Amino acid sequence: MENMEYAEELVREFLMFRGFTNTLQSYDSELRSDIGQSFQLDKILDLIFSLYVPKFQSHNLIALLGFFNNYLSETTLVSTFSKLETSLLRFYVVHALQSNRADKVFDFFETYGAQLLQKSQDWTHWFAIPHMKNPNLDPEFKIFFTKEWYEALRLSVRNFFSEIFNATHILLLFNFFIIMLCF
Repeated sequence: MENMEYAEELVREFLMFRGFTNTLQSYDSELRSDIGQSFQLDKILDLIFSLYVPKFQSHNLIALLGFFNNYLSETTLVSTFSKLETSLLRFYVVHALQSNRADKVFDFFETYGAQLLQKSQDWTHWFAIPHMKNPNLDPEFKIFFTKEWYEALRLSVRNFFSEIFNATHILLLFNFFIIMLCF
């Protein structure tokens, strides 16, 4: 944690040096909300499974996933995270339908549909799901409506984040700092 505080001070010092006072204010504000939750696994799982999905906060879910996507962009874990991201977004859709909130699914696809299709054509069939009477009975979708799939997803997300937080992956800023020390 001491390293994280040091990195935060480095960023703060850089912003002050460059005169980016508005950015510094935004940075300090975001640090207070701490989207990464200091990489505390249970808090991140709570954000996803107890707040963002149940409260239909798709924009926050997308932002959190984007944050981790950027964090992992220089690692070998990108493809694994991409699969988890897809599953979490599908969980959002399924949860909305199970909660009789097809309107949230329509909003989700209207807002993020083009972005989803750019990433993968696998989403094409999902655009029909809010129009189906019983998608939980459809052979293509029924697995996503099972308790077993939800539990496997939650466990996979927990294991993945546990691995990246406990592994020796170095934050990009620390990596940059180490490179600068070598030269």
